[in-house]
Amino acid sequence: MIDAFTPGAQRALSRAQARARSRNALAVEPSDLLVALVDEAESRAAELLVRFGLEPARLLAALSFEPQSEAAAEVPIGDPAEGGGEAAAIPHSAACRSVLSDAIERARATVRSNLAGTEHLLAGLLSDSSPVEAMLEAAGVALEPLRGHLAESIDPGVQPIPPPAEIPPLDLAEPARDADLARILDASANRAREGLRVVEDFVRFALDDPGLTRRVKEVRHRLADALAGLGNEHLLAARDTPGDVGTHIMTHSERIRENPQAVLTANFKRTTEALRSLEEYGKLVDVWLAGRFEVLRYDVYTLEKLVLTAVASFRPLGTACLMVLVGGLPTLGELTWVVGEALSGGADVIQLREKGLNDRELLRRAREIRILTAQAGARFILNDRADLARLAAADGVHLGQQDLSVRDARRIVGPRLLIGVSTHTPEQIQAAILAGANYLGVGPVFPSATKEFSEPELAGLALVQSASETTSLPWFAIGGITEANLPRVLAAGASRIAVSAAVVRADRPRLAAARLKAALEGKPLPDLPPDQEET
Repeated sequence: MIDAFTPGAQRALSRAQARARSRNALAVEPSDLLVALVDEAESRAAELLVRFGLEPARLLAALSFEPQSEAAAEVPIGDPAEGGGEAAAIPHSAACRSVLSDAIERARATVRSNLAGTEHLLAGLLSDSSPVEAMLEAAGVALEPLRGHLAESIDPGVQPIPPPAEIPPLDLAEPARDADLARILDASANRAREGLRVVEDFVRFALDDPGLTRRVKEVRHRLADALAGLGNEHLLAARDTPGDVGTHIMTHSERIRENPQAVLTANFKRTTEALRSLEEYGKLVDVWLAGRFEVLRYDVYTLEKLVLTAVASFRPLGTACLMVLVGGLPTLGELTWVVGEALSGGADVIQLREKGLNDRELLRRAREIRILTAQAGARFILNDRADLARLAAADGVHLGQQDLSVRDARRIVGPRLLIGVSTHTPEQIQAAILAGANYLGVGPVFPSATKEFSEPELAGLALVQSASETTSLPWFAIGGITEANLPRVLAAGASRIAVSAAVVRADRPRLAAARLKAALEGKPLPDLPPDQEET
């Protein structure tokens, strides 16, 4: 969602996160966002609040009645924002999510593909009665004049879309043409609605993906708002299903669907084609309204990529839940021994992460691991190097935040290889999903024995919980995970983990991998008899 906001609004959202953390809150509330907007002194929202009577001292007094911890009561406005952007994210409350959604909708309703700014966030805070309104009123803000100004001044110079009641009915020179156009628009509207509903059902019930479900539902609701501008009564009056010659014509391909992906593909195409028809014929009704269908069509193209990428990612990763990262071993023999032990213990994915080898030696080791993983029926991922991943016939490449973009890596590895991305914040998770990543690394959860992170970089269990609430795209919690702390990771919502030291540095890598795998699958932990030696 963060990519729907301007840089100023994003800074305000970061400040709101920081203030919620300072209050030891479980969620970011609208009051946190209000304080953040006031703190963003040069923002349009802050200027408007001051212009309509805001007195910061009175706002502080009003905030003192807000439920908060003792520590939070001592934090002045502005202080939490310092360095807050990199700390563990806190989810937004339902009320705050409503404000953010309202801000995005206001921005999109006026300028196509526009980003929501601080003034849209302020309008969202004032959209309905809430404690925030009481705080602003206590702080001297003239609410009604402010509301009126926002209604008139958001995105000045752009004519807002009038409500459906104000849009005149279709008005063509000949009644026959009027009815024909209405039938075209009605049929296209029905196809678009039906196609989106089919997609939403799969995303919701098969993928069980909250992030994608929200995206599809948002597009469907925006479609309903746009269609309301066509005049539903006029379209219904022109509908003639028994007389539609197309209802009696069906091709062979329309009768057969080989798998769920074929259903999704067909309905995405059905939706975009219907939106194109609405866009073109809608120009005869209202050019601006036709533009809304155009924006929706582009949004559905993005949805198609996200949904089908998620479906394709489950095939190679499926139930894979244990990834073991290997590397840094002095000889190829030691490396292959550790990989063999990890695979024997149940590792589903092996990722080779080497930093000091020349390309020729790295490729040699990658090819050896490719052979071992292929024999074990496991997946092999190479870290960083998209070019060598392709040469080694790896199953994929894993990218860090400073490595190649997903788009550029895809140009090297082609359409079939997996691309994973390391993510450390909710914003990076969203960006990786939008970029088309097949899976994510989420962390670091704990301090790592194999890779150093500064304190602000430690994402913690909050990021694990955020990922579990955001996407069902395959993702692996990573960073300092051991058998001892694994229950906490699973309780936070993870079902897949990536480990290194917990297996590679264990006295018995095979047993360590087996115990981690059993814990992930909810099975009894295996034990090794004292007199049994591993070979």
